[in-house]
Amino acid sequence: MRAPPRRRRDVESPLLDGRLATTATDEYTTHKAYKLAGDTIETVCGGHNGIETRLPVAFTKFVVERRMPLSRFADITSANAARILGLYPQKGAIQPGSDADVALIDPALKKTIALDDLHADSDYSIWEGFACQGYPVTTILRGKVIVEDGRLVGAATDGRWVKRRVAGDVLSRPAV
Repeated sequence: MRAPPRRRRDVESPLLDGRLATTATDEYTTHKAYKLAGDTIETVCGGHNGIETRLPVAFTKFVVERRMPLSRFADITSANAARILGLYPQKGAIQPGSDADVALIDPALKKTIALDDLHADSDYSIWEGFACQGYPVTTILRGKVIVEDGRLVGAATDGRWVKRRVAGDVLSRPAV
């Protein structure tokens, strides 16, 4: 199995030019001591609290710094993942009949990521101190505001399980 790309040139250029289809994060929150306890690929614990930082980091790195078109940003952060998982256009599209979750980003908002502002159960963040330009301010789920100015205003019961339908040919080749 090939390790995921980690060096800047291995990730940023392919996302910009289309060779990589989507961004993702392994949202498996761990504490730093547990994360650092392993010393081999078999014993190092994966994961970090990345789901909440993924959009502002990607927006800063790609839209602000590299002038990625917003349509491509929407593809790499939403639409392409929905396509790969067989959920498009039910998910990943804003159109009649779709079940769109919409994150509104204020492109002028400058914010430095701090662990104290994040909502995961962890004692560290790999993005601590990262300066963002553009930050999510509102999240709307099926027409209902569930996050506003960094505060959860929705309820756990607002979510709904959506069954994915990954086709066999998608598992054997790039889908997008």
